[in-house]
Amino acid sequence: AAVRVAPGMVPQALANTLWAYTSLSSLRDVILPSSYAAVWELVCNMEARDLTAEDRMMLFHSHLMHQSFLSSRAPTNISTPPWLMVEARDAWMSQSHDDVTVSRSQQELAHILDKLGVRHEVEHVTDDGYFSIDIYLPDHDIAVEFDGPSHYYSNSESSPGDGDGTTTRTAKTELRDLFLAKQ
Repeated sequence: AAVRVAPGMVPQALANTLWAYTSLSSLRDVILPSSYAAVWELVCNMEARDLTAEDRMMLFHSHLMHQSFLSSRAPTNISTPPWLMVEARDAWMSQSHDDVTVSRSQQELAHILDKLGVRHEVEHVTDDGYFSIDIYLPDHDIAVEFDGPSHYYSNSESSPGDGDGTTTRTAKTELRDLFLAKQ
């Protein structure tokens, strides 16, 4: 069905579709559909200006997932547009570097680590520049991530973190953890 409707999709729908394909395959070992390469081909025929910054970030994230987790089991080779490694990569890296908020909890832990004499870096950017770690302990190669309520779905009427019910990590949080584990 995706091959049939994809040519009429708006850029955001194409980005959403590729992100969904790569996320499900990366996290749940769902087999990539035969339409996967065809949707990438449609994206290749677009210009970066046809997409919002959010669309470009999603496509770059899809590219990262493909390269890191799926390339050996993809049904076919995919084509990626030249702008993916320029405009889309820049949009991704901008949000990794610039859209960073240091929480009060992070600041408190950093202060405690200072008092203990533990070397650490707040909002450490990974060597590839694609991810920012809340607190990194370089002497131990340990990443500390503070996952607030936005990192979880609540499986009950209660809100995440209040101790009632259960919570499940969001796909975005699971993917971040998967990428950081490969670092």
